[in-house]
Amino acid sequence: MPENHLHIWPRGQFMMIALPNQDKSWTVTLFMPQEIFDSLDTPSKLIDFFEIHYRDTIPLIGKEKLVKDFFATKPSPMISVKCSPYHVGSTCVIMGDASHAIVPFYGQGMNAGLEDCFIFNQLLDKHDNDLGKVLPEFSQFRNPDAEAICDLAMYNYIEMRDLVNHLSFRLRKKLDDGLHWLLPKRWVPLYTSVTFSRMRYHHCIQNKKWQDEVVSNAVRTIGGLGILAATYCLYTSWMPLKEVLKDYESLLGNMVGPV
Repeated sequence: MPENHLHIWPRGQFMMIALPNQDKSWTVTLFMPQEIFDSLDTPSKLIDFFEIHYRDTIPLIGKEKLVKDFFATKPSPMISVKCSPYHVGSTCVIMGDASHAIVPFYGQGMNAGLEDCFIFNQLLDKHDNDLGKVLPEFSQFRNPDAEAICDLAMYNYIEMRDLVNHLSFRLRKKLDDGLHWLLPKRWVPLYTSVTFSRMRYHHCIQNKKWQDEVVSNAVRTIGGLGILAATYCLYTSWMPLKEVLKDYESLLGNMVGPV
């Protein structure tokens, strides 16, 4: 497989990913509901499962290694943390995973933790190191974004495991990329706003909702115009047909006559 890419096998309810390592090996991870893991309790069941869902990976991994690695590792739960406030008086504050642990699917865990430090440092400068003012404002300011990135990470899991298989999703992505190319400052796709901008996380969600409304309204408008156009075409093509039917009825009347 290409060695500088993240590889994904989306399967709707679950997925598998392969992350490239510097030595050109791969770290392969399955993300599935616990009940599916529990059902794969024998080597034969595991191989059958892979034959159905990940057939192309079996020769790449090897059946023996697949069985060995799978049963050597116990599935671990993924957690999200949402809490508020993040401080106690003027003496204690939590940041990073302690205050907003997230699932890994947006790759923003460390970034969000570093952003905590950046914002905290700005508030220290703003309030001249007065923790009695800094800590409450940090909790108030940071909480909407910390909770937003938790939601965004879970959304991206759904996108990776399922939505990427949908034609509508792929068309929307092409539309977003095209509009971003035409209007780079006005139309910023969700992933770009989260990963490559300083836009606050909860503003990224609001921006996505605004874009969804614009696209939905445009689709409805275009659809309505299409229906009107189709109706007009049918109507205009129906006019000659009605004249033909009138002539046909007249002809029948002359042939049969009154009964």
